Amino acid sequence: MHGRRFILAGSTALLMVAASGSLQAADGAKLYEAHCVACHQPDGNGAEGLAPPLAGVLTKRAQSTSGREYLAQVLVSGMIGTITSRGVKYNGNMPAATLSDEELVAVMGHVLATFNGVSQPLPVELFIAARGKALAPSAVRQLRERVLAEVGE
Repeated sequence: MHGRRFILAGSTALLMVAASGSLQAADGAKLYEAHCVACHQPDGNGAEGLAPPLAGVLTKRAQSTSGREYLAQVLVSGMIGTITSRGVKYNGNMPAATLSDEELVAVMGHVLATFNGVSQPLPVELFIAARGKALAPSAVRQLRERVLAEVGE
């Protein structure tokens, strides 16, 4: 009898872990809709002149150490200044996200997976480290330039 309870409890715990993974993905989509979609649009292609695209431009950044650190820093610190993406200039102000580190993992995971085909989410430690050495938004733009010089767009 005790063995069956243990198996049932273990099975329930596994189901809860599996469900929480799905819930996190759903939360990322909801967080994107609540905090990002107004500027970056439902399809992640941005709004010309307002906000750059997130779709199809983050894969190389997500695959390099400096690129992942940059992506975390953009969400933690925000970014200001002129950038060029897909040949279009943007001169805007991306505000720092007012989300927890776990929420940042979820929303960035959604952006990377849905719009860039990157299945490996950024670890929460990157966001914690970014908070520990938060940059001025203009310094994040400079970091972007260094990362793009390293990995390309």
